[in-house]
Formats: sequence, structure tokens, C-alpha cells
Amino acid sequence: MSKSNDIALLGLSLTKGVGPVTIKNLISLCGSAEAVFATPVGKLKKAPGVGEKVAHLIKHSEGIKQAEQELSWCESQGVDLVSYLDPGYPHLLKYIHHAPLFLFRKGAIELNAQPNIAIVGTRKASSYGKALTEQFATFFAERNINVVSGLAYGIDIIAHKAVLKAGGKTTCVLGHGLDFIYPGTHSAKAQEMLERGGWLSEYLTGTQPDAPHFPARNRIVAGMCRAVVVIEAAESGGALITARQAFDSNREVFAIPGRIGDPVSAGCNKLISEQVARLVSSPEEVLEELDIQWNNTENQAPKEPPIPLNKEEALVLNVLQQGEALVDQLHLKTGLQSSRLNSLLLAMEFKDLIEQMPGKKFRMK
Repeated sequence: MSKSNDIALLGLSLTKGVGPVTIKNLISLCGSAEAVFATPVGKLKKAPGVGEKVAHLIKHSEGIKQAEQELSWCESQGVDLVSYLDPGYPHLLKYIHHAPLFLFRKGAIELNAQPNIAIVGTRKASSYGKALTEQFATFFAERNINVVSGLAYGIDIIAHKAVLKAGGKTTCVLGHGLDFIYPGTHSAKAQEMLERGGWLSEYLTGTQPDAPHFPARNRIVAGMCRAVVVIEAAESGGALITARQAFDSNREVFAIPGRIGDPVSAGCNKLISEQVARLVSSPEEVLEELDIQWNNTENQAPKEPPIPLNKEEALVLNVLQQGEALVDQLHLKTGLQSSRLNSLLLAMEFKDLIEQMPGKKFRMK
């Protein structure tokens, strides 16, 4: 996507009263983020969720100026903005609920060039948990898998360090802007990651690491990965949030069992007993379950994962497998209400599953 479109997309997100769903509706109507700002108020009002007030807010938005300042800083610091329309955006992340419109990325990592697997867990890792984290992270690193975590104390930073020691790829997803690192004690390791990995965040510069940002950050960790491996976890906390978000997004979740009564194993045991996670005892089991064929070749291409579909998307695709169809035909054949169908078709367009042709006709891509 062009720099002007990046500025426009970021500017829309900084406009009061305009959220991610509205932005996607506006882009669908106008053709691009840049075109939205050049579109008359009368046409903007036709987009779902946009009334007279929001249309005028867009036309008089200060968001463009803020976006220009943000992207100027990004250019000076080697930070890229990767929008959901860019090929470099994590393709699996597109399919989760509330996927971010864009990510700020710094480092050498290409997010779709290899399988991504998350390793998460407690901040109070035991010596047993530390040893297992190093074992799993090293195994994945040696097989050209990008290990994703959150740079937090405990299991997260142990995983990042083990990957760096093995010369592999590792990415941290942060709950704040990329103009600093939190916790500060991990800054040196974070700098090392830029050579063979990277940093990701959905937050603007200056955004502080406030508590609500971390559960939101965890949906990105879960959504961009083929699987989440929970090494040790308490009965509540960030690791369990990540695991449940992964499960809800149709990702594989793996957990290592621990002793009954051990607080740092209670979360893993709970995930296994509730059938949210599969019990594993080795990293080989994880790759076998994911059907990832590995070797030590740096340029090994990952096996493309299947696109997770919900039941309504599957209904639409079953119809379109038979050929192009008008929206009225899709309404009759799927039995979906018109309002729900229109919303679903828009979402499927953004997921690159279907494309719209003139005359409200649709086909598979």
C-alpha cells in the first residue's frame, strides 16, 4: 500500500467516532482509505454506521496531520506500518474477531515467510518450566519456526533468549508503542531480536503499557500463530487469556501438564481438563499435530495453513463453488437474513475469500 494510503488509513483510525468496522465499510464504499477523504459527505453517509455527524467529522478530521507526524517518526526509526490490506500482514491474523487494521513492525522478520508458533506462560517460572521452555524454543528455532511471545518476565523472555541463542527467529508483540521497551530490563534482548526477528504493536508512539493493553495484545499473539504452547501457567492470567483466544479463533492450543497442587501448573492442567488444550510432552509432538514438515534449511517455505471458516462463511462458499451468484441468489440459497448476509460478504471480501463484481454479483477468489 502507498504511503499516502497508509497516512489516510491511520488518519481515519484517529478520527473521532470512526472505528475499525466503519473504516472497512468506508473503504469498501470508496475504494481506498485515501479516497474516503476525497468523497463528498452525501456519499459517505451511505456507508453503514456513518451518519451526518460522522461524515462531517471525517471531512474535518485532524487525523491526517497526526498520521503524518506518526509515520514521519516511523520512517526515522525504521518502523513499518503494515495494514490489513498489505501482503506482509500476518495472513492468519486477518481471520480473527477484531483483527487490528494495522500493525507497527520493526526488525527483520517477514511474518508470512515461516510458520509462527507462540510460547507463553507464567511470569514466575520454575526451574522445570525454564528447562522446558528452552527445550521447546530451541527445537522450534532450529527448524526455521518464528517463536512469538510477549517479552514479559518468566516464560516469555526465556523463550526469546533461547531462540536468540540458537540463532533462530523470534518476534515479540508489545502492549505499548514502539518508541520504548517494557520492561526496560529486557531492552538489550529486544535489540538483539531486531537482527533475526522483530517487534510488533498496534499502538501509536507514546502509548503506555496500561493493563487493558495486554489482553488486547494477546489476541494478536494467538491470532498470528498456527498454535499456542503453554508451558506453565497459573489458574488465571495472561497465558490463559492467550490460550482461550487461540482456541476461540480455531488455533491449536498445547499445554504441558504439571503436578496437582502446583500453582504454576494449575492453568495448564485446567486447559487440558477442559479440552481447550492438548496435552504434549515434547516439541516434536507439536509439529506432528500441526503437520509441519521441517528441516534446517533457512529458506524452507511453510506449508500454507487452511483458512479457518465459520459456518456462515462455509454456507456462502458452498454456493459460490457452483459459480458466480447475485446477492439475492445467495440470500435464497443460504437462508441468511439480508442484513447479516451483506455484513458477512463484506467481511469475506476483506479476508480475500471472495470478490464482488458489477451488479452485486460475487465469486470465489
